[in-house]
Parts: sequence; structure tokens; C-alpha cells
Amino acid sequence: MSELRLLAAACLALACAGALPAQQDAALLTRRDALRARADSLQKVFGALDASARDAGLTSEVQAGTLRIRTTTALQPVAIAAFTRAVTEARRVLGADADSMAGHLQLTLREHRGTYRYKWFPIVGSVLVDTTEHIVGASLEGRLDGREVPGVRLDYPVDRDELAASALSIFERAIASRVPTPMEPWLDHRVPLHAAQAELGPDMFRTLATSEAAIVRRCAAGDRSACRLGFALDSVPSNPVLAWYDASDLPALARSAGDHIQRVGMTSALSRDEQDACTVQQQMEICRRMVALLPAGAFRIPMPGAARASLTRLAFEMGGARGIERLRASADTTIGGQLAAVAGVPADALLGRWMEKLIAARPSSPLPSATFVLASLACIMVCLGWAMRGRPWN
Repeated sequence: MSELRLLAAACLALACAGALPAQQDAALLTRRDALRARADSLQKVFGALDASARDAGLTSEVQAGTLRIRTTTALQPVAIAAFTRAVTEARRVLGADADSMAGHLQLTLREHRGTYRYKWFPIVGSVLVDTTEHIVGASLEGRLDGREVPGVRLDYPVDRDELAASALSIFERAIASRVPTPMEPWLDHRVPLHAAQAELGPDMFRTLATSEAAIVRRCAAGDRSACRLGFALDSVPSNPVLAWYDASDLPALARSAGDHIQRVGMTSALSRDEQDACTVQQQMEICRRMVALLPAGAFRIPMPGAARASLTRLAFEMGGARGIERLRASADTTIGGQLAAVAGVPADALLGRWMEKLIAARPSSPLPSATFVLASLACIMVCLGWAMRGRPWN
């Protein structure tokens, strides 16, 4: 009987010993959860205080049409001129759609201050020295219906032209976010509003005429079907290498197609010497093997982004007002159909007009201009005369 009592006492002691750590663990868990909740609340408070501190100097509001911009007193003068210019440029392409979009866009032009300045010393050069607080830079931030749009950093003093271009870039990204697929990725997520970036000039013609893709070169030579295929107006071909490139293009394609992740399979399957046999020695069989090892996503639309932007801008110019509305309402799922909705004409007519402008921009002669020749001759004569003096390095 005494043995049974001893065993019962031992079991009771063990149970009590196990319950005590369990109670302590529960108390620690409760305390941990309370501390985490307190830390989360403090983090929210610090975030609100930081946002209030950053916005403390935003006391001025600039308005350009329906676009409102918060900024500081120091940046207000340049902001008025720059944003008025940006909205005017957007209206040239979008018409009244620009003001409608501006009503959904919130911009903030804030200044950044510091207590340092670079000072030049004759021996040591530029040195960072302490000074009184002053503006060291600025940033332009945007939000579209509460969703953040990537911003831009600016130097100080802020250049009006640079600020206008930055505001227009934010406008481009904001509008592109409302463009249906496949148009948005085809446009590289930017609706072209900069006139200079979408200009069909001699440089554009040279770029297309010397492209690494045969289909683009044939387009520059006046082949309309090649232009249609190079822009992928109807669809991306099932075999883009065969549709877009000639055999002579394969070495350059094998050297540059895809990003480093897409090229992993190719670089691991072929040695460096085998890769050089294609890219350097231009052995076509090796090139075909290299290209075949790349995934389909490595072959992007061969027509450069600037050419796609110029075709899109031309569509907006031909279609006039409400181009974005027509684009968003279009049920077509091809690039050509969506551009036709913007332009208000068939895609073939739009492409024909684009080709006319491209051919008109073709340089009259591949030779240097007369000004360049005369300037070069003058430089040569000056150097020759200096050399004839004998030992010009003395």
C-alpha cells in the first residue's frame, strides 16, 4: 500500500512540474503578443508623423487645367510654367481626355533640404562641408486614383523643361495603366505624349534601315507587309525567328536575344568556344542551335519602341479627340485593331500614312553634310600648319 502511495505522489509531482512551465509559456506568449501589438501601433504612429513632417512644407497648390499639384513656395514659380506646358502638350495628343485624366492624377513636387555643400579646394579638390540648411534637390511624385505612379528625382535649381518632361512622363505612365492589353505592353507601358520622342526623322529611318532584324530593314525599304509583320499588328508569329529574321541575322540574335535568365539554358548547354563559333566565326549551324535553346519570350517585337510610339502618336493625331475612349471601348484584341479604333481609319490606311512619313524622312545622301566637311578640312589645315612649325610638342 505504501508503494502505491509513493507512486501516486511521484505522478502528482511530475504533473505539477509539467503544468508550471506550461503556465509560464502561456504568460510569455501573451506578453509577446502585447508587445507586438504595441510595436505595430508605434510604427503606424511614426509613419504618420514622418508623412506629416515630409508634407510640412507643401503649402502651395498649383493648378494647370484640372491638374492640381502640391508644392512649396520656393518651387511654385517653376511649377506653374512647367505643368502648364505639360498639360498643353498632353492635350495635343489626347484632347479633352487629357483634362479628364488630370482630374484623377495627383502630383506632388517636393523639395529636399540638406546642411552640406561641395566646396572646391585647389589641392584636394571637392570636399563636402557643413553649411546652413538649403535646397539640395527635388522630386516629383504621382498618384492615380490613390495608386502610386513611379516618380522622378530632379536636380536643383529645377529646370523648367526638365520638370515639364518629367510631368509628361508620369502622365504617359498613368494613361498607359488604363490602356487595354495587348496595347499596354506593346507600348512599353507608355502612351507617347512627347512629340520629340515620337518624331519620324532621318535618325529614325537610319535606325530602321540598319536594324538587326531583316523584317524591319524590309519595312524601311518600303515593304508594307513587312511593316505590318514587324509591328505585329495582327499577332505575334508562332515562329518569330523564321518570320522576323534572315540567316545573316542569327549571330547578332544569338548574341543579344533575351535576358540573363532566359539565356541560362543556352549558356549551360554550349561551351564558350561553341558560342564564339556562332557570334564571332558566324557558323550558322551553331547559331541555329543557340537560337533554338532560347525560350519564345526572348524574341520580342523587332520594331523599336520609338517606331511603335511614332505609329501610335500618328493614330492619335489622325483620330482626333476621344482616342483613349475609343481604344478602351474597342473589343478588338489585336494591335492593328486597337490602333484602328484610335485613328478612326483601317489599320492598313494608318500604316500607309506612317510609311509615307518614314520615306519622306529618308536622308537625301549618306555622305556627311557640307558643313561637316568644311569644318573637318579647317581642323586638318590648322593641325597641319601647327605641325609644320617643327616639334610642336616643345
